[in-house]
Amino acid sequence: MAAESPVESLQEEARCPVCLEYFTAPVTLECGHNFCRACVSQCWEGSDTAASCPQCRETVQQRNLRPNRQLANMVEIAKRLSLQVAKGRGGDGMLMASQVS
Repeated sequence: MAAESPVESLQEEARCPVCLEYFTAPVTLECGHNFCRACVSQCWEGSDTAASCPQCRETVQQRNLRPNRQLANMVEIAKRLSLQVAKGRGGDGMLMASQVS
């Protein structure tokens, strides 16, 4: 299997591990993991137990959701790159020869 390109790696890092879409209003938990604000809130909805990170299960304070503005900026860059790459593809989904060289 071919290694991911830097653009593909960036796109992957810009996705929420819960919804698998680009982050929307990303927040960071105490453990360092990032999620969409709505996704992590939904994971905790109706839970009587202590809140935990959906990724590592570490117990966290529900009220300690820190907005991650740098990640939000990176997501916007990843979205623009995705559009740029899509525009540069030919009809068969391959990059045009002029972009490869």
